[in-house]
Amino acid sequence: MASKTNGKQKKEEVLQEQITTQEALKLYKNTLNFNVISRYDPSIKQLLCSTSYCVIYNFNDESQDWVKSEYQGTLALYLRDFTIPSPDHAPQYTDLQNLFCYGIILLNRTNPDCFSLGLLPNKVTEHYFPNGLNNSDIKEMAVELNDNLIIIRNLLGEIYGLWVFNEEDRAKLFKLLEFCLNGDSALNSE
Repeated sequence: MASKTNGKQKKEEVLQEQITTQEALKLYKNTLNFNVISRYDPSIKQLLCSTSYCVIYNFNDESQDWVKSEYQGTLALYLRDFTIPSPDHAPQYTDLQNLFCYGIILLNRTNPDCFSLGLLPNKVTEHYFPNGLNNSDIKEMAVELNDNLIIIRNLLGEIYGLWVFNEEDRAKLFKLLEFCLNGDSALNSE
């Protein structure tokens, strides 16, 4: 009788361990996105968030208006492998590619060019670029949520608007971007 009970318990445990079809599809989608992104950025370490449809807008300083770019498609935010510069080397603009801790990439549906943007936590920027990148006085990256756009300003002063179709994805992406830029960084300054 004990063996029948143990068999029933094992069967129930196996059923509880199985994943749903929806979970399996999500895992498959994330794996595909990770593999595709790794072709564009081999430094990808972990996929943090993705959304199936996003459009990139550029802010035009002269007209003070948003201009729709040619970039639209799947957008992903991911953690990157990064390299901390040696203490005897002051990082320059050319070192940013290795210093970016996070990345955003939009896999474009309209043409083969993809949009990508490296992200550097503001505490790291303060440490390595106290006067801004190339003494530009832009001392940090910024992100804000304004109406339906996630607005990002990079270290060069360029301003991008990310229009994310799915409202839940938009809110999640914004919160993650805010954390990536303003949260406590795991980098040590030593």
